[in-house]
Amino acid sequence: MADFSLDLDSFDFGDFDTLETGVDVKQQPTPTPDVANIVTNLKKRAMVVFFVIDISGSMKGARIGAVNDAIRNVIPELKKREKGNTSAEIKVAVLEFSTRANWRTTQPEPVSTYKYNDIEQVYGGTNYGMAFAALNEKLSQRAFLSSTAGAYTPLIIFMTDGKPSDMVLYPDQLALLKQNKWFKHSTRAGIAIEEGALSPECKRVLLEFTENESNIYEAKNTVILAKQIELVTLTGVDLVTQQGSIQNSSAPVDTTVTHTPPMQEAPKVNLDRPTAAPVQPVAPPPPPPAQTASPTLPIADIDWENDFNF
Repeated sequence: MADFSLDLDSFDFGDFDTLETGVDVKQQPTPTPDVANIVTNLKKRAMVVFFVIDISGSMKGARIGAVNDAIRNVIPELKKREKGNTSAEIKVAVLEFSTRANWRTTQPEPVSTYKYNDIEQVYGGTNYGMAFAALNEKLSQRAFLSSTAGAYTPLIIFMTDGKPSDMVLYPDQLALLKQNKWFKHSTRAGIAIEEGALSPECKRVLLEFTENESNIYEAKNTVILAKQIELVTLTGVDLVTQQGSIQNSSAPVDTTVTHTPPMQEAPKVNLDRPTAAPVQPVAPPPPPPAQTASPTLPIADIDWENDFNF
């Protein structure tokens, strides 16, 4: 008798799934991966660095060139910071402003894949209010601070070379920005560039913005400007990711307390029955102080003229 045994492992069943069994015979079982080869996909908290850049006409030439060089050079350093940090995903957002304000990043870009494009066109006046309004709009978890794993408080670096053109109008926009909870808890630095470093009006607005005199830096020339942008950025990222508060809820918690919560009414006692000694109510712990000023960056004592070998 002939041998009619079949090698089922080599038999082609084709698309033999017409009985609606839910089993696809084309699907081959896969081996369980070795645990040693599994890379855990840990969700990192977003840490957004905001660069707010004056592109008014007076920034033409070496000034905007120094800004471009600094940001382009700091990106690789931020990538190194991110690789060495298991909990932070560093992102970059760039806002330029002059007569109007414009986001060069439509959303925060992960620094791991971000490529900075140089700013080439500078024009117009220095309308701070436009920058403050644009920043206020995006400082929200519904906008630029969206993260499924929560977010670090942002780092905001504001750089300008002159006093505001909208001296009468900017205070209203800054007042609205200061009501933003993310802004209240942010780390902020202001860099006054060349003429801005000599302008009391410029430095006054930067003080209103940062609320911390130690975080205002004077870039008296473009070489110092480039160094300041790089060092302020890296120091700020280190400060935020190591010490900055982390927000995991839908919005940062406002720690401002406007009134003392009332004590709850004492429970009624039945005098006909013996009762245990009444429990004394425990007052709630005092709330942490509200953060209004930007945390001080630990680089205030640097002598920018002499501490670098330019």
